[in-house]
Amino acid sequence: MDSSGEVMPSQEEWKSVNSRTRFPAVGTMLTLIGAVHAALGTVIWVTKDQDAELSFWFTAFGVAAITLGVSVIEVERARGYVTAPILAAIAVLTGFGLAFEPVSGFIIVLVPVAVGIRGWISR
Repeated sequence: MDSSGEVMPSQEEWKSVNSRTRFPAVGTMLTLIGAVHAALGTVIWVTKDQDAELSFWFTAFGVAAITLGVSVIEVERARGYVTAPILAAIAVLTGFGLAFEPVSGFIIVLVPVAVGIRGWISR
């Protein structure tokens, strides 16, 4: 019991709280990709090495990818895999990005999509 009189979960119960997987790989990769983009966008802005528009898009995509990554981590922990609609949305976004800029960082997003599809199939 804690000081308020509530019964605290055992150590074994804490290990299983809100997680069906050992490591939420897809969400973590998306969060990492987003963090790198946000950091790079900030560096571009501070150094004024490139146009401000480039800095804005790097930073904006970074923040959006971090948000998506954290959300996907929650889905992976709750279900044990990433659901098909989420994978489809990420794949469409990646395809759209690759259609407009074939040689770009969008190709990296294919890795979490592939890992997610593998996890979804093996669920």
